[in-house]
Parts: sequence; C-alpha cells; structure tokens
Amino acid sequence: MLNKNSGRIPSRKGPNSESGVTILEMVVAMLVLTVGLLGLAASIGYAVNVSNKGRNITNTKLLVVSCLEQIETLRNTQQLTFAQIANVGDPRLATGNFAGFPTGFQPVSINPGPDGIFGTADDLINAGPDNTYGTADDFTDYTWAVAGLQRQIVITSLSTNLKRIEVTVRYPDPDGHLRNLVGVSYLNNDASTNFL
Repeated sequence: MLNKNSGRIPSRKGPNSESGVTILEMVVAMLVLTVGLLGLAASIGYAVNVSNKGRNITNTKLLVVSCLEQIETLRNTQQLTFAQIANVGDPRLATGNFAGFPTGFQPVSINPGPDGIFGTADDLINAGPDNTYGTADDFTDYTWAVAGLQRQIVITSLSTNLKRIEVTVRYPDPDGHLRNLVGVSYLNNDASTNFL
C-alpha cells in the first residue's frame, strides 16, 4: 500500500521503536568509561611512585659511586697518601691540614669545603663575604646540605697495603621511610694499578 502523500511504501514502526541511543544506554556507557578512567588514574599514580623510587635509587647510587671514585682519585693523584685515606686523618697533607673522613652519618654537601674533598668534616664551611677560607668570617652554611641525604664513610685497613672503603648513603623513599644504599670498594697501596 502506498502512502498517498509521499508516494513511498510506509515503514513498519512500532510505538517504541525510535532510532538512536536511550538515556539508559548513555548512563551505562558513561559508567563503563568512568570505571576505565579510574583504573587508568590508579595506574598513573603507581607509575609515578615507581618512577620516584627509581630516581631516588639512581641518584643515591651516583653519590655512592662518585664518593668511592673520589677516594681512589685522591690516591691516584697523590693528593692524599695511602696512609691519609682513613677515618682519622693525617695532618701532613701538602695543601693544608686534612682532618680525615669523619665517622657516623654526615650531611651530603654541594660544596667540598676548604680541603676540596667531599665527605670530610669541613664540607659545610662557607668562606664568608671575603671568599677566603680560614678567616674570621667563615661560618657553617647548612643550606649547602642536600635535604634528606646523609653519608657515612667507613675505611678499614685490612693489611698494610689494602683498605676496605664502605660508603653508605641514607635517603628518603617516596613512602617516607629512610633507606640505606651501601657501596664497597677495595683500595690498594699502588696508585699505578687498581688490581689486587
């Protein structure tokens, strides 16, 4: 039967068969998308946390390795003698008095101090306005300490020609706990070779 107005065959539509998406279908679709987005947000938070942990560990490893390499370089360049590389210093350093590497955890400084050696007791000494160490205006500058990081250097003589160097760096992890990373190296009395 033709529709007299349009000249076409009429479609068979029921009373509730309109084309399109119902409100209920939209609500269900939005609910599914919301659950998916919440899952994605949780995984992003986890990824950021793991990334922060990785960055902290990498930075701490760099501090440990650089300290061990610095001690070896001090021996190789003879800035310090093998006997001076100790927790109790030998004051016969050619460039001035060397107080040795202090025992216990010390703040990690961005400045090596007047002796030019990182990890010693004078790392937080600021030369003051005259920019000359050893004058009356020198002061301890705690802003040079790296926040949250502490370093301990333990030097043990194993024989007359061999020392064990242990560097421990304490750092905060993203969860707020303090963690320790330990690096160990052995130093012999021969600056021309690093082999035992």
